[in-house]
Parts: sequence; C-alpha cells; structure tokens
Amino acid sequence: MAKVDLISQQWCDIVFEGRNKDYGAYRMRAAAGRRNRVALIWLLIGLFAIGAIIVVNNVVQDIIEANRTVDNTETTAFSELEQQKEEKKEEKKEEKIEYEKPQEEKVAVKASIQFTVPKIVDDDKVQDDKKLKTQEEVTKSSFAVASQDYAGDSKNGINIDDLKENQSAGGTKVPPKEEEIFTIVEQEAEYPGGEQALLAYVRKNCVYPAIAQEQDIQGTVQLRFVVEKDGSVGEVKVVKSLHPACDKEAVRVVKTLKRFTPAKQQGHPVRAWFTLPVRFSIQ
Repeated sequence: MAKVDLISQQWCDIVFEGRNKDYGAYRMRAAAGRRNRVALIWLLIGLFAIGAIIVVNNVVQDIIEANRTVDNTETTAFSELEQQKEEKKEEKKEEKIEYEKPQEEKVAVKASIQFTVPKIVDDDKVQDDKKLKTQEEVTKSSFAVASQDYAGDSKNGINIDDLKENQSAGGTKVPPKEEEIFTIVEQEAEYPGGEQALLAYVRKNCVYPAIAQEQDIQGTVQLRFVVEKDGSVGEVKVVKSLHPACDKEAVRVVKTLKRFTPAKQQGHPVRAWFTLPVRFSIQ
C-alpha cells in the first residue's frame, strides 16, 4: 500500500466523496494542513525568539560582569592610591621636637682690662702704671691676662667671661642674675593629691599618637622639668626619647599640669627639677 498523506487535500476529497462537503468537518480537514504549517512556523519563531533572548541575556550578563570587575579593580587601585597619599601625608606631618634656640642678646659687660687711649706726652709725665712694659718685664710679671679682653660699656655689667651662649657684649641691658635650679632639696615639690593624682592626670589627658600606634611603638618618655617658686611648670626637657610624636604629646600634657607645692630649701620656696616618666602602652 502506498504511503498516504492523511492531511492532504486528495485524501480529504476521497473521504468526503459523495458526502455533503458543506459540512464543517470537511472544511476543518481541508484546512488542517495549512493550520499545521502555520503552527509549525510559529513554534519555530517562538523557539528562535527564546534562543535569542537567552543569548542576549548571557551577553548582557558578561558585559555587566566585565564592567563590575573593571570598576572593582579601579576602586581597589584608587583606594590603594588614596591610602598611599594618606601615609605620605602622615609621614610629612611627623616632626622632630626641636627646642627653640634663644635669640642672641646684647648685654653690658665690664672691662676685663683697662683701655687707655693713646696719647703723645713727655716721658716724664707718663704714669708708671701706664707705661708700656718690655717683653722681659711682662714675662716676669705675676698678673694673669683674661681669656677675652673687652673695653666694657658699663660699670654695672657682668664679666665678659660670664657671657652665655645666647649673649654677646655691646648692649646696655644688665642681665638679672638667674636663680639657681636645685636638683636636691630639703623638701621636694609635690603635686596636689600626691604622686598617684599626678600619674592619674597624665594617663587621663595623654593622647596616644595615631602614628605611634600604627607602628606599634610602646615605651616610656622620660621628662625633666622645672617647678618654679610659685609652683608652675617651667622649662621642660626630654631626657629619654621614645618617638617624636610621643615626646611632643608628653611635653604637652606636662605643660597643662596644675600648680605644684613648690620645693623648699631652708624653709624658702626654690626652683627645683622634677623628673616624670610618661608611659605609652597599647592595651
């Protein structure tokens, strides 16, 4: 038996031969082939559309992922760059504690030798103490020549050998005699509340420098400062350094201390040195 196409028009005509072809079943069977072709076409179109959507979605996801990776890379690089800039800024901010060098002060000094203005006179009128001595007489004499000779500009000035590093001769101001700073006294200076109150104040008000924490720097800054006769804090020196930032912070805190009960010597208030260790420790 030959292969028969059940949906062909020829088969439809054979089935409905001698029958009423105006009946609905004939038209449905006659149009079945066309409907099937249309349905197949739409099915293929649907499958193609679904495949296209999947492909486009995958491409879009790849593009988004690629952009996200680039953004993350750029963000990471930018963050590292900003961090490097901040570290450089912190390094630039790091300062060494340098105590200000006192400005030079001109003060009045006494003459170390008598200055004689040359004057031509008769030999018999020259005083014996002003006559020029021979080399032999100078060698045999017992007087000592000062390390520096200066004519002087004030009878009330100081000796030229007593000038300090920041002083030079030639001024009119007579410097006051600096009071002695005692290292050992009969009665030491005392902070209000005692040593425990002093250490508690330092711990409470001392701020641990961030740069020292980052570098894990721990230890003690040894300070030495003057307690004045009125109990105030005077000159502050760093005896043992830990880190420039820690040294600076320790000096700052000490300068904010309340007034001490001043040290006493023979019953009188005197200037005295006070030693204080400032501990920096990461808890």
